[in-house]
Amino acid sequence: MRAALPANAIRHIIVVELENESFSSTFGPGSPAKYLNDTLVPQGELIENYYATGHVSLDNYIAQISGQAPNPLSSSDCLQLPSFAGSFVNVAPGNLDPDQATFPGQVDGSGCVYPDSVRTIGNQLDAARGGSAARAGTAWRVYAEDMGNVPARDMGTPDPLGGTDCAHPVVGGPDPTNAAIPADQYATRHNPGVYFHSIIDNQAECDAKVVPLGTVAVGVGGAPDVFSGHLAHDLASESTTPEFAFITPNLCNDGHDMTCKGPNTEGGHTGGLVGADLWLKHWMPLILGSPAYQSGHTLVVVTFDEGNAVTDTASCCNEQPGPAQPLPGVSPIFAALKPPLPVSPPGTGGGKVGAVLLNPRYIIAGTDNTTGAYNHYSALRSYEDLLGIWKGGSDGLGHLGFAGQAGLVPFGRDVFNNAQAPGNA
Repeated sequence: MRAALPANAIRHIIVVELENESFSSTFGPGSPAKYLNDTLVPQGELIENYYATGHVSLDNYIAQISGQAPNPLSSSDCLQLPSFAGSFVNVAPGNLDPDQATFPGQVDGSGCVYPDSVRTIGNQLDAARGGSAARAGTAWRVYAEDMGNVPARDMGTPDPLGGTDCAHPVVGGPDPTNAAIPADQYATRHNPGVYFHSIIDNQAECDAKVVPLGTVAVGVGGAPDVFSGHLAHDLASESTTPEFAFITPNLCNDGHDMTCKGPNTEGGHTGGLVGADLWLKHWMPLILGSPAYQSGHTLVVVTFDEGNAVTDTASCCNEQPGPAQPLPGVSPIFAALKPPLPVSPPGTGGGKVGAVLLNPRYIIAGTDNTTGAYNHYSALRSYEDLLGIWKGGSDGLGHLGFAGQAGLVPFGRDVFNNAQAPGNA
C-alpha cells in the first residue's frame, strides 16, 4: 500500500521535531501551547493517534529517517551506564540480522552510530536524484538549532553563515552536548543526521546537508521578525527548498528543558511546552509563508519524539521490537537509576504524542483525525512514498527498516482528505 496521493503531488516534506510530551499534555484543554492549538491546528490536521516508537529520545530520531528499531544504547540517548557519561559509539556488531522476515532491515547489536550499510531517507534521495553532487543543497537537509555555537564543544566544520556543519563527537569518544550551556543549547542526540556512517563518512556531503538552523531576531513594536541562516535562505524559493527537511530546535526551544540555560526564542528562560510554543509562533510563519508551501506541494509535519517516558509506553500499528530490545518502550536508563523509575506496562512503544500535518491543497484545514493510527515508522514509509522512492529498502518497495514491515499503513485518505483537490478525487 502506498501513501494516498498521486506521484509528484508532494515535492517537499518538512518535519519539525519537538520533545517529550504526551498527547494529553500537548493538545488537551490545559495545554500551555496556545499558538500550536489555537493557530496552527486550525490551519491543518490534528492526527490524534500518532505514536512514538521508543524511549528516550535518540531512538525515535533514528527511527524517523532510517526505520531502525531501538537498541539498549540508542534508547538510552547513547549514555554509557551506570556512569551516564555521554558517548558516541558504533553499533556493534552492526551486521544485518539473519532473520529478515521478523526484523526487516534491522542490524544486530547495540550502539548509536550505524554502519555504512544502513541507509537513511537522505541516502535514498541522493541515489534517486543522481547522486549528492547533482543536488548538493536541495535533496535533503537536517537543520539543527545552535549547532556549533561553541565549536570546541560541538565540533564540526565552520559554516560561513555561523556555527558548524555536521557537528558530532569523534566516533568512540565522549559527547559533551548532553546538557545545554548558556551560549549553546545544541544536543547531538537530537540531530539524527550524524548517527550514520553513510552520512558522516562523506565529509563534504555531511557538511552540505547537516547544517545550523539559523537565527531569528524577534520584531519589536509590530516590526516583523528577521531571519538569517540556512533555513530562511533555503525557503526563499521553491527551487532551493529541500525535498526532505528535518528541523530540530535547541534543548530549550524543542521543549526538552523546562528551565533553559540559554534564552528561548523571546529571550526568557522558560522551556517545556511554553518554550516550544514560542519557537513555533515565530518560525512556523516563515515555513508556511514559503513559496514551496504556498504552492500546495509541501507537507509540513509537527510532532514530538516521544510521550511521557514513565507513564506512556504504548504503541500502535503492530509495532515490532528490534532484535536487541524486546520492549522498545522501556529505556535501560530507568533500570539504572537508584531507585529505578517505574514504567507503565506494556512498554511496547514511545507513547501517544499526536501530530499536526499541514498542506493547503490536500488537507482540509481544521480537521481532527481520530480514525487513522500512525507511528514514526509509518511516517517514514509515507515520506518515501510521497517523494517517489519506490525501489530498494527492506521490502524492495523503497521502505527502510521497519518502514517496510508487512502490513504497515502509510498516510491514507483519512490524512489527505480534500477530495476536491486536483488528482485526489
